[in-house]
Amino acid sequence: MKILQKQRHQFIFFLLLFFVINFLQIIFSEVIEDEAYYWVWSQNMAFGYFDHPPLVALWIKISSLFFDGEMGVRFFSTLSFTLMLIVIWKLIDLKNKNNYIWLFFVLIVSTAMLNIYGFITTPDTPLLLFTAIFLYFYQRFLKEENWWYTFGLGFAMVGMLYSKYHGILVIFFTVLSNLKLLKNKRFWVASGFGLLLFLPHLYWQYINDYPSFRYHLIERGAKKYKLEYTLMHFVNQIAIVGITFPLIYYAFFKEKAKDYFEKALKYIVYGFFIVFFFSSFKSNPQAQWTVVILIPLILFSFRFFVNHPKLRKKLLYIAMIQLAILLLARVFFASEKLSPVVLEPHLAKTWVYKLEKKTQRKPLVFLNYAYGSASIYYFYTGIRTHVYSILRGRKSQYDIDNSEAYMQHKDVYAVSDVVKGPLLVMKGDKKLKGIAINNFTTFQKVKCTLPGNEMILTPGKEVKLSFEIFNSYQKDITFENVEILGVFQKKKKVLKEIALEFEDLELMKAKEKRTLKTSFTAPDIEYDKETTFRISLRFYNLGDGFQGNKIKVKVVN
Repeated sequence: MKILQKQRHQFIFFLLLFFVINFLQIIFSEVIEDEAYYWVWSQNMAFGYFDHPPLVALWIKISSLFFDGEMGVRFFSTLSFTLMLIVIWKLIDLKNKNNYIWLFFVLIVSTAMLNIYGFITTPDTPLLLFTAIFLYFYQRFLKEENWWYTFGLGFAMVGMLYSKYHGILVIFFTVLSNLKLLKNKRFWVASGFGLLLFLPHLYWQYINDYPSFRYHLIERGAKKYKLEYTLMHFVNQIAIVGITFPLIYYAFFKEKAKDYFEKALKYIVYGFFIVFFFSSFKSNPQAQWTVVILIPLILFSFRFFVNHPKLRKKLLYIAMIQLAILLLARVFFASEKLSPVVLEPHLAKTWVYKLEKKTQRKPLVFLNYAYGSASIYYFYTGIRTHVYSILRGRKSQYDIDNSEAYMQHKDVYAVSDVVKGPLLVMKGDKKLKGIAINNFTTFQKVKCTLPGNEMILTPGKEVKLSFEIFNSYQKDITFENVEILGVFQKKKKVLKEIALEFEDLELMKAKEKRTLKTSFTAPDIEYDKETTFRISLRFYNLGDGFQGNKIKVKVVN
């Protein structure tokens, strides 16, 4: 092909080839549950959401301006991936790089997980783009400290932070690699500019009682250490690259940093590896947590393989095998008929429409860590859903959005694997059971605050209890369909539920605060240093909610 004889045309050809492949993927592939969850966010745009900052919702909102359905979730991700490739290419500072355009795209194929973000939409999708843009402006800022690069650097910083909180690590390790930045006035201007643009998100956190920070830093809690968590961290660093990992990591370790920019690239890779190595002591690591290191790996690998033709040839062979694997995986991802196993994109078809029929298209209230199920059901049926978060699961965006208000006084179905009702459908190996509820009425955003941080009790003895209850709604509430419980827990495990009784608790006016007093007999359960107590509301006998703060339990004889 004569058109490919010109280097500029070569780059455009490969870029368009990747774009077309990704575009076809978004046409023929169903969304996954996380994407549906972010799609729900995009229905009500805000400066923040429970789990993450807002850019993932903006990506979907922009996509929806052009297309509906799956393409309305993913189209802009395909565009941003294409832009990211252009930016990474511009980061390569090598005189003869145009002779190796093909090698650049071989390296893109050689970093397996990077390709996923060419067609799915998660917070990592904009994070990767803004990481590349940040590195672009930082590279040029080091060469010329003009105002264009200064404000571009600040814009990229806030872009990373609005994408995912992990972006702060990219900034931190960049500064750590070049402490002179702390004495650079223009770098402080860039940081101040970024902070100014980030203030709307911080204000959103403030007016919503810091839901993201409270969840990630406090409520999530540390898991009991398992060796497999740390081993999985190492496996993840292999998985994000793929079968080319021996050559890619070898190239990265062999290539030395020649300037402050490349030193930052090294620090980012080592820094992410170390941070999430230590995080594996208290949580189960996920591969996407370190996906941004693929950009530095590509940049160092490109120069290495340009200068080492023998290893370049080996890389090409292995990369072609990886390309075949990736293409086959894409086909399986798109087609449940061709896939030998049921993948997540195929799962919705096996239960969503059956459940729609079984529940007579009524609105659904899901329980117990079911925000993904609720979102995918809403996405494919158009029927509104809500999630009532219970203690054995976790909170989600449904705890702070307006979905509860939509359900009020409607006839609904409560659906979950823990609902005490008849089996409706199977979702994989999970039984989704349900019960019909007429005139559904809840007020799950009521707050119950226990004083102090410790409860002292003796098993079998009376405990006198006093706490503040706050009606956070702009309406009066009554207590016909709800129990107020005292719940003893060990992490997410409920050890004991105690029904609490109160006099004259029939109605609370809008925004009313009231101190409630009661007593109960301390249960004889197995207490330890991890035992906690909280107040919880249980509506329609569905499950214990998160209304109360947790306090520690101290046992005395």
